[in-house]
Amino acid sequence: MKYLLAVLFLSMALTACNSNSTESTKTEDKTNDASSVSDSSTSNALATDQSNVTTSQVVNFTGPNDLTIELKTSDNFETAEMTDNSDKTYHLKRAVSGSGVRLANDEGVSIHFKGSEGSVELVPGKSIEIKELKAN
Repeated sequence: MKYLLAVLFLSMALTACNSNSTESTKTEDKTNDASSVSDSSTSNALATDQSNVTTSQVVNFTGPNDLTIELKTSDNFETAEMTDNSDKTYHLKRAVSGSGVRLANDEGVSIHFKGSEGSVELVPGKSIEIKELKAN
């Protein structure tokens, strides 16, 4: 009988400890959920504010034989318009690259750059090395 009472007491003690830790975990979860809701609503508001602002970027490149390339984008290089010095405009879309930014179209025209250096293919398979023209 002594052993039975001891086991009963021990099982009640373990059950009580377990329920206290479960309640504190639930309280922490509720606190974390409330803060994550606040954080997500703040980040949603920031994303909405940032999506309303359209910033246009223009990058100019130079190459051999007086080649000049102007690359314009308003969506962080997901799409872009590339204009060469003969005023021919190419509409390009983001393409897969190992590093840097690569934009291409279905006709084989592409530009690939990282930092201030890159290459452009105005004719498929004929790559021309280019460098970014920095404004003074």
